[in-house]
Amino acid sequence: MICIQVIGEDTAVAFAGSQGNFELNTMRPIIINNVLHCARILADGMEKFRLHSVEGTRLNEKRINQYVNESVMLVTALSPVIGYDKASEIAHTAMEHDLTLKQAALRSGAVTEAEFDRLVDPGTLVGKGVAGS
Repeated sequence: MICIQVIGEDTAVAFAGSQGNFELNTMRPIIINNVLHCARILADGMEKFRLHSVEGTRLNEKRINQYVNESVMLVTALSPVIGYDKASEIAHTAMEHDLTLKQAALRSGAVTEAEFDRLVDPGTLVGKGVAGS
């Protein structure tokens, strides 16, 4: 709702700005009023969003790790070592047979478990970040 209001007021500001003559814009009151109103409702909306939707949320790290470790997209880490075709084959096998990427890679014989664990480290691939930030 806030965005719709801001878009409407922005349109009014743009139109009012186009109506000025000789750098004497008699539409300044509507421009100023709309810009200030937009700033206020955006700030209020973000404050409410922070208070009621963001503060207090916690990561479900167990679920996140499950999703990351089940992601077939991690196969890109294997590609430079075993080649694109073999990596693609492993990814297709994992999806077709409902396997994890690790299960499919080990089943293929293209990598050992130690190699897989060394190559496919999501933290290394995307950066570990800073805890708590």
